[in-house]
Amino acid sequence: MSERDLRKAFETLVQPLASIEEVQQVELLQARGRVLAHPLVSSRDLPAQDQAAMDGYAVRAQDLADGGRTIKVVGRVLAGHDFGQPLASGTCVRIMTGASMPQGADTVVVMEVAQDLAPDLVALPGPIGLGANRRVRGEHVHAGDEVLPARRRLRAADLALACAVGELELDVFRLLRVGVLSTGDELRDAPAPLPPGCVYDSNRVMLRVALEQACLAARDMGICPDDSRALRRLIDAAFDEGLDALLISGGAALGDADIVRSLGGVEFIPVNVRPGRGIAVLRLERSNQKLLVLGLPGNAVAAYVLFHTLALPALLRMAGADAQPPAPLLAPIACDLHARAGRIDFRRARLCFDTQGRAVAHPLAQQGSAMIRSVGEADALLAVGPAAQYHAGDLLPAYLIASFESAL
Repeated sequence: MSERDLRKAFETLVQPLASIEEVQQVELLQARGRVLAHPLVSSRDLPAQDQAAMDGYAVRAQDLADGGRTIKVVGRVLAGHDFGQPLASGTCVRIMTGASMPQGADTVVVMEVAQDLAPDLVALPGPIGLGANRRVRGEHVHAGDEVLPARRRLRAADLALACAVGELELDVFRLLRVGVLSTGDELRDAPAPLPPGCVYDSNRVMLRVALEQACLAARDMGICPDDSRALRRLIDAAFDEGLDALLISGGAALGDADIVRSLGGVEFIPVNVRPGRGIAVLRLERSNQKLLVLGLPGNAVAAYVLFHTLALPALLRMAGADAQPPAPLLAPIACDLHARAGRIDFRRARLCFDTQGRAVAHPLAQQGSAMIRSVGEADALLAVGPAAQYHAGDLLPAYLIASFESAL
């Protein structure tokens, strides 16, 4: 499976999905990770006036056009203060970074090249370019500019920009409500005793944390036994609780106990990936309320891979964001690799810098689909395939785990 194949599977998954429409206002400090509902248009220029970009002396460039000269210092201006009068020709003002330029001044001579001769006299070099070390009003943002587009997942820098243009609150879509459910008679919640053949359910913890990191509202729906009637009751509970989506790990394959695939109307979107194989999709509606059911594999690494490459971007689309599957980087591999021809193996790898400063991918020894420890020890998921043989130094797509784990 190439990146194009992953995107094709993603488009198949999201093509019928509608985004939520409910909008709410939130304070800036509560808006990180939320999805902006409407474009943010600035009502002011940034900066609001010409400013000094460096500490130095504000001058008229024409006064230094014929070369360096000694100039009278007629005052000082700090950031947040106004000089209060026009700058006369042949004079200068000592000015600090961010301070408003005096009327008539068009250039700043930096402090490092100036020679103080007396409290009110300075020698300045010349000529100097018109507008040097000056920020022009509106050079960053003009009033009327769209500074943040709709459907953007808001980052800290976005919120700083919103504050800079004077906003205290932003219109965002409400949080998408996602239930998290695991299936399997063998599953237990710690610290319950483990009968023979049983395991603790770690997938719900992994998925709930990942959803919350992505600023989605996660609801723990517990463990469902391998019983189709029990699963239908939990789906009814998801409707009753007003959930938008239900994320299920396990039961999505074709085994005797795979109850998700036994539900009527389930579509399976295959991807030629190991671990993973594909994702089960069921689109339900009850009394004009819609519920998207996504079935992930039960093996932890497979669930991790398909959640981050397909399920999470799809849920973010439902949440109103302009989301896409993650994009890989290309990294050279440290050793020869063999793969099953025609498919992609996502292998956990560490990235180590070589003598040339390149990040080289070193596959880990343990690659089992249930070995979640291998994800914690890795820096990247290395996409090996579809060829059967790769040699040390070949470039392969690498999906950075840090990009999966970050909220934005």
